[in-house]
Amino acid sequence: MRAMRHLATCLVLMFGLCVFLVLPAYAQNRAACELLSKAEAEAILGLTLQAPKPSAPFRSLLDPDFTSGTPEQGCEFTNFVPNRPKPPKVVNVRLEVRYSSTPNARAVDDAKKQVDTRTYDHPTDLPGLGDAAFWIGPPNNVTVFVFLGGTTRLMIGPSQIGLEQEKALAAKALAALGKTTFTYGAQPTGLNKPVLSKLGPHPSGIEQLKHALTAKADTGDTKAQLALGRLYQSGSLAPDGSPQHDYAGAAYWYHQASDHGEAQASYELAILYHDGLGVPADASQSFQLLQKAAEANYVPAMLLLSNAYADQKTPTSFHRATYWATKATDAGDPKGWLILGFEYNSGLLGGNRPYWYTSAMEAFRKAAAGGNCLAMMEIGELYSNGNGVPADKTLAQSWQEKAQSCQDGNLALLQQQISQYRARAVAAREPMLAAIPVIPQSAPPVARNGHRSRASADSDVLASIAVAVAVVGAITALIPPSANVGPPVGYGGMSLCDFSSCLDAGGHSVGNGWGLFSGKK
Repeated sequence: MRAMRHLATCLVLMFGLCVFLVLPAYAQNRAACELLSKAEAEAILGLTLQAPKPSAPFRSLLDPDFTSGTPEQGCEFTNFVPNRPKPPKVVNVRLEVRYSSTPNARAVDDAKKQVDTRTYDHPTDLPGLGDAAFWIGPPNNVTVFVFLGGTTRLMIGPSQIGLEQEKALAAKALAALGKTTFTYGAQPTGLNKPVLSKLGPHPSGIEQLKHALTAKADTGDTKAQLALGRLYQSGSLAPDGSPQHDYAGAAYWYHQASDHGEAQASYELAILYHDGLGVPADASQSFQLLQKAAEANYVPAMLLLSNAYADQKTPTSFHRATYWATKATDAGDPKGWLILGFEYNSGLLGGNRPYWYTSAMEAFRKAAAGGNCLAMMEIGELYSNGNGVPADKTLAQSWQEKAQSCQDGNLALLQQQISQYRARAVAAREPMLAAIPVIPQSAPPVARNGHRSRASADSDVLASIAVAVAVVGAITALIPPSANVGPPVGYGGMSLCDFSSCLDAGGHSVGNGWGLFSGKK
C-alpha cells in the first residue's frame, strides 16, 4: 500500500513537472478584451462602464509602417452610449496589445524613436511596470506603453483619466499576462573593470585615490563611480605635461554610475561612445545616453542633444533642437543661446539666409550678455562678414578683442581656483591630496618658427586643469569637505567651455566633432 502511494506521489510530481515545462513563460497571444474585465476597469475608474468592445488599433504611432491592427488587438472601455443622456463625466479608454513571434531587445528603443521622430512628446520611463514602460503626452491626454517578455507591447490610452489610473489599468492587464524578466536595451560589450595595481611602499596620490574610491564604488556609491570615471578619463600627467588617459576604465565606471541614475555619467559616457574612446563608436548609444542625461535635467547634455537633433533633419528635429537649447537657457546656462546661435548660423533650423544670420546674431548677443566668450567671437565674425548686419570692421575687431580678453580672464580664474584649492588641500596634510597637479602658467604666443605656440601652451594648461578637476572630484567623493580643505572650488560648476572649445574631463574638445562650435562637420 505504501509503495502504491509512493508511486502515485511520483506520478503527480512528474505530471506537475511536465506541465511546468510546457507552460509558456507568460500567457501570450490573449485578445485585448481578455486582459481586463468590465468589473476590474470599473473598480479602478470608479464608475459604471458599458461592456468592453473589441476594436482594431488604428495606425499605431509605434508601428514603423503605420499599419492598422486587428479587432482582437484592441479593446474599448466607455461609459458613453449614443442617443442616451450624456454622463456627467465621459470616459473613453482604449487598451491595445501587440505580439511578435521573436523577442526583440530593441523594442523599447525602437518605440521611443518612433515617438521621437513622429511627435513632439518626450517619453518618460515608468519603473516597476512590466519589463519596461514609459508614458507620453500632456496630463489630460496620457498614453502608457508597457513591454513584456521581448514579444509583447501593451498600450493604454490616450485618454483623459490621467497617468495613475492608466498605470493601474496596465498593472491589472499585466496580471493576466504573467511575469517575465526580459532585459530590454542594447547591452554593452567589452566593458571590463579596470585592474588596480598593487600599492607599493610609496604609492602615488592617484594610486591611493583609485584604490580608496574603488572600494567605495563597489558598494554602489554613484558619486564614487562618477569620480572614478573622471579620474580614469583625465588620467595623469606625463613628465612632459601631456595627459595619459584610460578611456576604457572611464567607460566602465561611467556605465556603472549611469545605470544607477547618475545623469553626468550618462553624459560623459555618451561622449566616449560618440568619439569611440575606450568603447566602439556607437552613435545610437551615444544619442540615447544624451537623451537620458538631458531628461534628468543635466544641462550640458541638453546642449549636445540640441545640436544632435539639429543634424537629424526629421519632421520634428528642428523643434526638438530649439526645445533643448532653450531649456538649457531657462536653466541659466548662456551656452544654450550659443548653441542656438550656431544652429541658426548654419541654417540647421530652417528659413532663408537673412533669417539665419539675424536669428544667430540675436542668440549670440544673449549668450555674450551671459559672459560667453565664444559668442563674442562669433558676433565679431558676423560683423566682419556682414552677415545679418552691415559689415563693420571696427565693430568686428572690438568684439574679437572682447572675446580674447574674456578667454584670458576665464583661464586665469581657473588657474587661480585650482591653485587656491591645492594650497588648502596641502595644508590638510592628506597624502592623497598631493595628486592635485601644479597648474603651469600659460606662455605668450611666439612666431611660427618658434618652439611653442599660444595654442599648445594653452593646451598644456587645460590638460593640467582637467586632471586637477578630476582629482578634486575624486577627493570630494571620498573625503567629506572639512573646514581645513573647504569646498571643491569649481568642481561640478567649473566650465572649460568658455575658453577655446568645450572640453571633457581629459581636456579634449567634445564640441568641434559634433559641429557645436564651428557650425560645420
